[in-house]
Amino acid sequence: MKKFLISFLAIICLYSFASAQRIEIFGGYSYGSLVGKLPGLTAPFDNAVNADMIVENQDQTGALTLGVNARILGNLSIGLSWTGITNSTYPLHYRGSDTYDYVKQSSNTIMFNIKYEWLKFWKLRLYSRAGIGGIFFSDPKFEGNWLPDHLDNYTWPDGKPESCKRVAWQASLVGVEFRPVKWVGVFAEGGLGRQGALLAGLKVFL
Repeated sequence: MKKFLISFLAIICLYSFASAQRIEIFGGYSYGSLVGKLPGLTAPFDNAVNADMIVENQDQTGALTLGVNARILGNLSIGLSWTGITNSTYPLHYRGSDTYDYVKQSSNTIMFNIKYEWLKFWKLRLYSRAGIGGIFFSDPKFEGNWLPDHLDNYTWPDGKPESCKRVAWQASLVGVEFRPVKWVGVFAEGGLGRQGALLAGLKVFL
């Protein structure tokens, strides 16, 4: 976290020296199967009743994304973005039972971005953007009628769920930006990664 804060402050300092219209602040909605994906969970074995549980996946597929970019050279910009909080749920049940227990976990994603604007026409701009960073998964919550109070009865094949970190990435191959006025615009990006197959929203230019 300390390294992240230092990097964030460094970028803010860079922005403070940037000239007018070099900074863009954007916010939008990310949608796609990778947006809220959790680390894989294998159903546990209940030693008390000598039975396996069945797990289902309900990953969240949408989340809010906020970010800022600063143009540093020509059409090249760098920046920082955040996606989250995403909340995902794993329902667990025994075979033949309609009573469910749940493992719930949330995540935040922080990424450093690089953006390249490769075409400008009238009030339209086309660009590509890529990002790399980390996903921070929270401690899981165990809910239901049986699971929360009897965790010691279970054997988890891949280890008991816990907070963790994973690498995050985004490759937005095509981005479209429309600026009807000098200071405000709308945008949409298509790609693959933690910020979705589709990211669309609003931009403000400073």
